[in-house]
Amino acid sequence: MFRTVRNLTVASLVAVAGLAIVPANAYALSVSTAELKDGQLRVDGQDAAPGIFVTVTSTTSSAGIRSDASGAYHVTASGFRADDCTVVVSDRQTFTATVPLAGCTPTPVTPPSPDPAPTGDCVITPGDPATFPVGDLATYFFHTTGCDTTGHPVVWEFVAGRVPVGMTGPSLQGQTAGAVSGQPMTEGTFDFAIRVTDSTGATDTQTFQITVVGRATLS
Repeated sequence: MFRTVRNLTVASLVAVAGLAIVPANAYALSVSTAELKDGQLRVDGQDAAPGIFVTVTSTTSSAGIRSDASGAYHVTASGFRADDCTVVVSDRQTFTATVPLAGCTPTPVTPPSPDPAPTGDCVITPGDPATFPVGDLATYFFHTTGCDTTGHPVVWEFVAGRVPVGMTGPSLQGQTAGAVSGQPMTEGTFDFAIRVTDSTGATDTQTFQITVVGRATLS
């Protein structure tokens, strides 16, 4: 009888110790501010695990910062894209939060057809459709002709459509070229429109296509 009581006492102490290690009010990440304006991301929150890297991820972009000792975090990033104006916030340890972005306008799913005519001599060279295996690092380049770069390099903008999940862009390549790059993670065919603007204000828009396929298997 004494042995049974002693075992129950030990079990109770172990249970109490377990509760002390994992309290009932364990961290549950929360978001107080989430906005995206002109490509500038700002996400603030609290209750993340202290000192943990908090990520903010859309279907095509990602940013993050380490939380402070109290679990607060303040994530900012330029050139951030969220086509559906939604991001997932996570510290990979507590609950994640899926939140809408204030100030964000969803990009049209379908690119314009036909592409608008160029407004000057700056023209994007039409590119052939590309095919990339899922999971491989890939880059799709855009080239231009006739663009004026005396004031600054050309500026690239995403207009409409969707790039493969895992790829981001457009980013500048040199003075007159651009690219989308990354690791495509979803199979399918993706059409998207890109606009270029040179230092005189001349613009051109072109639609491109990337197909992501499964990896070939050895027989």
